[in-house]
This record gives sequence, structure tokens and C-alpha cells, in this order.
Amino acid sequence: MNTNLPSPLRATSRVLVAVVLGIIVLNFTALAVMFSERMPSALASQSWSEGFLSHTAMWVVSLILILILSRGKPRAYGFCIGKGYRWWQIVAPALIIGALLATTQHLLPSSSVAVVADYSFIETVAFIWVYASVAEELLTRGLIQGFLSPLTDYGFSIFRIRISLPVVVSALFFGLMHLALLTTGMAVMPVLATVVCAGIVGFIAGYQRELTGSMIPAILVHAFANVGGTLMEMLIS
Repeated sequence: MNTNLPSPLRATSRVLVAVVLGIIVLNFTALAVMFSERMPSALASQSWSEGFLSHTAMWVVSLILILILSRGKPRAYGFCIGKGYRWWQIVAPALIIGALLATTQHLLPSSSVAVVADYSFIETVAFIWVYASVAEELLTRGLIQGFLSPLTDYGFSIFRIRISLPVVVSALFFGLMHLALLTTGMAVMPVLATVVCAGIVGFIAGYQRELTGSMIPAILVHAFANVGGTLMEMLIS
């Protein structure tokens, strides 16, 4: 028996704090979006400006909170090389899920996403594949999952795969934060499909983050899911 396991009450309190930290970061991203709407028209007209500012706010605030909570030693928050990488478990599932999401959205009515529809291919690579993946992983697998790392002994097993509470919370938060797509005019069903697929990606990324101790594989899972989605959109559009 693990005598160092936090009590259920302390565990619940820590989960609530983690969610509040995530919401604080998302509020700063919302402020960045509001700021982007007040920029000079020459900048505001750029397709990437809103996403760039919002994700910049996301990673900056996440990083600041990580440095504060870790007292300047963020290794426990995934800032390390890690070990135990299983590349096929990182790349293949992510590509498949991204492709499935793009296919599902294509089959559903009113499935276009206004925030990315005007991106050029280079902008997609820079701001969707790379920048957004890093920023969102800093928030979910870095800040949230890292803060919850003392709770890894809570969890369950599926087919002999251990899924801890930090993985569950960070995955659910990652999925649900995509409900913000509703504010872009995207229809409800495509948004729900995105939430579900993002949640699955979150579980895979969180599991790899915990398995290796590093955010690097989580970022790669996220990035390759975006790659799979983009490539499938190019094939079916």
C-alpha cells in the first residue's frame, strides 16, 4: 500500500486547482484574441495573426505558471529529453486520428473552420503543425498534467495499459477546450467530433508524456495529428 498517496479530498482539490490554472491560461488567450481584433487593419487582416497571438499568450502564461509552481525547476513538468520512446505508438495513432477527424468533418454539414480555412500551406505548417502544438501541449501536458503528477497512483487500466488521473484530466481538458470552436461559427456536430478526437489525442499524448517523462512525445503526437488532418483534407477537398 502506498502511504504517500494523497487523500481523495486532497486529490480532488488538486484537480480543481489544475482546472482553474487551465482556465486562467485560456482567459489570457481570449484577451489576446480581443487584442488582435483591435490591431491595425494591415496586421489584423493576416490570416495567422489571431492564432499567433492567442497561442503566444497560451505558452507564455503556461510557462510562467510552470516556472512559479516548479520553483524554477520544471523537469517534473516535462522539460527534459525523457526516455522509453516508442515511435510507432507516437506517430501512427496520431496520423490516423487526425485523418479520421478530417474525414468526419468533411462528411458532416457546415464543417468548415473559419480560423484555419484561409491559411496557406506554409502558415499551416508553422502555426498549426508546430506553434499551436507546442503551445497547447505546454498548457495541457506541461502545466496541467505536470501539476497533477503527484496523483499518478490514481487511475485505471485498459488492456493492461495504465491510465493515470493526470492523463485523464489533461486529456479531458484538452478535448473540452475545443468547444471554443463554436465561437467561430462552426456547426455543433463538427465541433463535437473535434472534441472527441482531441480527447483521444490527449489520452495518447498524456500517456506518452507520463511514459517518457517528457513533453517531446506529447508535442509530436499533437503535431502528427494535425499533419494527418491536413493531409486528409488536401486529399478529399
